[in-house]
Amino acid sequence: MNKLNQQVGYGIFAIFLAVILVITILPLGHSMTMDQKRAEFISMKEDIQGEMLQKGMYKCCLEKPCTYCIEKTPGHGEGAECNCLADLINGVHPCGECIGEILEGHGNPYLKEYFAPAIAEKTGELEAIQRIIDAKYPN
Repeated sequence: MNKLNQQVGYGIFAIFLAVILVITILPLGHSMTMDQKRAEFISMKEDIQGEMLQKGMYKCCLEKPCTYCIEKTPGHGEGAECNCLADLINGVHPCGECIGEILEGHGNPYLKEYFAPAIAEKTGELEAIQRIIDAKYPN
């Protein structure tokens, strides 16, 4: 009986090792391509923005809303709030992503008059920023 117990023990140990080996060699999940990961990321971002928009907590100044406000809020979107539009209109610089996108010409063109003063709030370079805004947002 002792020899039988020993063989059963070895058998169970062998199965255990085989399972461990299979788990470590074979990937557990489906590996996504970069295009699939990008599509999933964009979908999640748009879901978060849509939820926050409905709650009145996502007011961006860009044509396509920023993601900075989602990423920089604790909880990765839980409680995220974007007030870049209000900041801009009140002469306060918006988030860093919005500043960059505005200077590239991707801000909401209806807000053009607010761009330079708000961005210059931290830099003090109103005239230089206004020239960039005028070039990027012609009438």
